[in-house]
Amino acid sequence: MNVFVLAILVYLLYRFIAGFLIPVIRTTSHVRQQFNNMNKQPQEGPTQKAQGPTQNAQGPTPNAQRSNQTSGTSKVGEYIDFEEVK
Repeated sequence: MNVFVLAILVYLLYRFIAGFLIPVIRTTSHVRQQFNNMNKQPQEGPTQKAQGPTQNAQGPTPNAQRSNQTSGTSKVGEYIDFEEVK
């Protein structure tokens, strides 16, 4: 009976370590690595992504995108002059 309880405890401990602790440790190290890469990126100098948008022959220009956004929709936080009608 003692061996049976000990075997169950060992199995549960194994399942806990293999199913929970190892994935948590791997995820934590992966997140730390990504965080360190993000911190190192500005120190290394500007990259293609950081330099800004490039113009493609396929898509509209940034000015055209800006005019499309402002023509039909209102911006969040934009001041609208309001007059009360009595």
